[in-house]
Amino acid sequence: MNYAKLAKEIIDNVGGESNIVSYTHCMTRLRFILKDVTKADDVALKKLTEVVGVVNKGGQYQVIIGPEVSEVYLEAKKIVKENKSDDASVASYEKKEKSVKKGPSQILDNVMGALASCMTPLIPILLCAGFSKTVAAVFGPQLLGWFSKTSDLYNLFTFVGDAGFYFLPVFVGYTAAKRFGTSEVMGLLLGTIMIHPYLIQLIHDGGKFSVYGLPIILQNYTSTVLPMVLIVWVMSYVESFFKRITPNTLKTFGVPFGTLLVMLPLALGVLGPLGGFLGTYIGNGLIWLHATIGPLGVAVVAASFSLLVMTGMHTILIAFLFMTFAQNGFDSFLMPAMLVSSWTCVGVAVACVFQFKNRDKKSTTISYLFTWFLGGVGEPLLYGLFARYKQALYAQILGGFIAGLIVGFLGLKAHVLNPSSGVYGLAAFFGGSKMNYLFLVISVVVSFVVSFIAMTVIKLTEEQRN
Repeated sequence: MNYAKLAKEIIDNVGGESNIVSYTHCMTRLRFILKDVTKADDVALKKLTEVVGVVNKGGQYQVIIGPEVSEVYLEAKKIVKENKSDDASVASYEKKEKSVKKGPSQILDNVMGALASCMTPLIPILLCAGFSKTVAAVFGPQLLGWFSKTSDLYNLFTFVGDAGFYFLPVFVGYTAAKRFGTSEVMGLLLGTIMIHPYLIQLIHDGGKFSVYGLPIILQNYTSTVLPMVLIVWVMSYVESFFKRITPNTLKTFGVPFGTLLVMLPLALGVLGPLGGFLGTYIGNGLIWLHATIGPLGVAVVAASFSLLVMTGMHTILIAFLFMTFAQNGFDSFLMPAMLVSSWTCVGVAVACVFQFKNRDKKSTTISYLFTWFLGGVGEPLLYGLFARYKQALYAQILGGFIAGLIVGFLGLKAHVLNPSSGVYGLAAFFGGSKMNYLFLVISVVVSFVVSFIAMTVIKLTEEQRN
């Protein structure tokens, strides 16, 4: 793959550098915020051999490439300014966006898109943290017993895993600042303030605290997402205000310090508690939903998750997972459903391999499976198979629903927040009781078998097989 050539072709077909407000990438996609999305050429992009698909959702224009997206991103940085989000065009873009009247659905779409933008760059951190905790759980006293609780290796992997989640507000402070076009270092600073040991100790001691004489509600913001998203969003307006009123000779000091002075009472006294309340409310809401509809909820999410991935909005669930983990310490709703969806996709794909008579179609589908299995990337499979053959999509939805019901009744629990796909996704369910490992094996087998049978019954047409 010629990464430089592909990067240039993609940039040209999204309207050129001048049409790009900001851009980033996740595990498989280049994600653009464009000034004018109508300038993007969907047809031309889809014709590129290396492009799997295109999605325009949540205020983002997403070009799906696959696991080599990071290489394409590096080449794109040579063409488009690295700090594009700091460009003056962002201000005019935001002004234009605010002047457009939006309906409720559009507002919700933008909110979800912003949340997804804040979470997507954090996936490598979450994967590293999740796998570190998995190593401690598998090789520690909970399972194999190779590491004792006092061993340095056990404690190393434990605190490395904890660090990825504990300092989440700091990471979100950075990604949210990039998303909202404000100072990344100020986002980092506010993130560290929110989880300062002094405040944590005050909570443990049942103490009180005030900012400028105003009493605040003390909360533990470690491992949270929403508080920092709200704080940085408001900070972007505050910083913009100080940039306008501060003389050039004083901007280096005046803008950041003025922003900090205003944000301290807002962050600690209003936005932090509000975000914490919303996070708790959403987390309790998901727990209530699962308790109310039980296995049916797992079945619905398992049946529809692949469609959510196709829209590129599946990363929002990661934020929700933090909220359920914060309330329960585990998840028996969303992550089991995601596991079912993943393995039903495999069952359908394997059935299609047996049904294809065309050698190219057969080998291409097998390559999709290897990409999923070894790389943990499911988009090639989703767009190369399910988006092309509706029977495959129907079989996955049917298989996901049936298997989701069964897995929901089993009560499989994820003990590690690990958002990866493929075999790596199994690591999320390591830990806990030994029965959970049995439930995990049953869940994988049932998901594969049910979807394989569903695809065998639904069948591809003779024309599709050849």
